Amino acid sequence: MVNKKPSTKSQILQILRTASSPINGDTLANETGVSRVAVWKAVQSLQLSGYKIDSARNGYQLSEDLADSLYPWEFGMIESSFSHFAETDSTMIQGRIAAEECKNGELKVITADIQNKGQGHADHKWTTTRGSLACTIVSKESISLAESHRFVMACQIAAAKALQETSGRKIFVRWPNDIWTEKGKAGGILDDLSSTGSFTNWINLGLGLNLSVKPKLSGTDFIFDGDKKVLRKDILKKIIENLKAEIKSAKENNSDLEKQWNLFCPDIGKSFKVKDSEKTYLFKGINSYGWAVTECNGQEKSFPPCTINFIKSGEKLNELKI
Repeated sequence: MVNKKPSTKSQILQILRTASSPINGDTLANETGVSRVAVWKAVQSLQLSGYKIDSARNGYQLSEDLADSLYPWEFGMIESSFSHFAETDSTMIQGRIAAEECKNGELKVITADIQNKGQGHADHKWTTTRGSLACTIVSKESISLAESHRFVMACQIAAAKALQETSGRKIFVRWPNDIWTEKGKAGGILDDLSSTGSFTNWINLGLGLNLSVKPKLSGTDFIFDGDKKVLRKDILKKIIENLKAEIKSAKENNSDLEKQWNLFCPDIGKSFKVKDSEKTYLFKGINSYGWAVTECNGQEKSFPPCTINFIKSGEKLNELKI
């Protein structure tokens, strides 16, 4: 559900950001349509959140901003869809709580600046670097378990489109859940779901992106160099906007999602090996369910997501065997 208008905090913040001199409480009350007491409470809440707003007899003035914050009021009309933690264990853990409270078809977003227990696939941890984007997108959707990986595909495509548009760089998707630049892994998606019978109750998508700093791990990269000023909230808005369209496609079970994903993948037509095997496979892309379609000794074989491990870590795209 979307607010009919931005919250009082959101409106006041935008007014103060564009003001060149202090603005008194009466003016803020008139422009936001609330009482002076409501203005005072909103300003106090913003101050407690870290925005430096000076209060004097002649009014309020923003002297130190948190322009790159991910607080819900930074998202304007879609504020009610967001929840933010300055520090938490994991947005995935918080996402499970939020999923139980979501309404059917509703999309919620949990963001955090610091994760103490960031999660990756299997027993891997996700390192949340300074200025990175860490969030969990909560979707209350019922879809066949066999088709649930289509939501991961949708999120990969949504993120790749947004990052490519804003960075001007080529962004790639890799099976089963990675986001890469030409230099290394810059992000990943972790899916978590609840199901009854053969259908999901909800599907959560954990998204981690190295925007301006990469972790101290080989084979990793970040999206934006130091000269390009990009706000996390602007990136996230674009991703969410894209994702809503891609989720619609994911639910329709047509070939559009599969075609888009394969266009973003640099690995099609390349050979690779699987850990603990001497066989060499040809990667032919993915099918509409997100299974890897391969060929070995003239025979085609498909693998469900995360059932095999390609030998690829630590290598740049132009050096990869896959």
